Amino acid sequence: MIIDNFRINYKPGDIWTLKPIFDVHKGNIACDVMAFKKYLELEDERTIFLGGGDLLDAIIVPDRRYQKSIDATEGNAIIDEQVESAYDILLPHQERIIGLGIGNHEETIIRKCGTDPILRLCEMLSTDNHKVKYLGYSSLIKLQFSCKGGQGRSVIIRTHHGWGGGSRTAGADITKYERDVGKWNADIYLYGHVHKKQTHSIPRMGMRGKKLIARKQIIGICGTFLRTYTEGPDSTYAERAGYPPTEIGGIKILMKPLSRGWMKLDAED
Repeated sequence: MIIDNFRINYKPGDIWTLKPIFDVHKGNIACDVMAFKKYLELEDERTIFLGGGDLLDAIIVPDRRYQKSIDATEGNAIIDEQVESAYDILLPHQERIIGLGIGNHEETIIRKCGTDPILRLCEMLSTDNHKVKYLGYSSLIKLQFSCKGGQGRSVIIRTHHGWGGGSRTAGADITKYERDVGKWNADIYLYGHVHKKQTHSIPRMGMRGKKLIARKQIIGICGTFLRTYTEGPDSTYAERAGYPPTEIGGIKILMKPLSRGWMKLDAED
């Protein structure tokens, strides 16, 4: 687990948009690259990104999952080519990327090949003015909002690439990850792996002075850019397993510092 802080300067009335990047699977022929580029387009200058794994498909020839027919790379250096192509897409947004994590696909490369493609990508995207943080398989990130002459705010984000197989019902994955929420003290919980796009909010009761208040905890299953089905005879693993079609795209988390010392959080999927 990686634990880190990220500082944001804001003005009263600002709304910040967080776009989590999960399960892109760049390098797979079923990756919807155009949809991913569209998702990365800025809402405004207060848009930031956070990666949670499987940005790369990261399946190489010796892997039993490998299929030449769904490999979008052209040369023999599959991982190098995927890193370079992801870099080209992310480069225009590099100073808005908080960090990038790994998923089970990149973890397999680390374990079997002794190299970490996401760590390399973070180093490639970092500048003298901004370091893209390496977030590992899971992380706790505190966003520290600072306003000149005003009160500071903070938002704690837990990311985890995810675990288990994808379910075939709408609520099962939210229920699975909701159990994890009870074990951590955070405001936003971001998960992936199951290729769903869902958000859910849970009221968290507490006290402010002698007043009972409710503040949101947000759970996000962050979507995917990997299509379940391809046109033509070459099938994906998900198609052979009979998974339902996936909704392509990602979620958005809206964060607004309020004058009373709170953060207003909302999610859009």
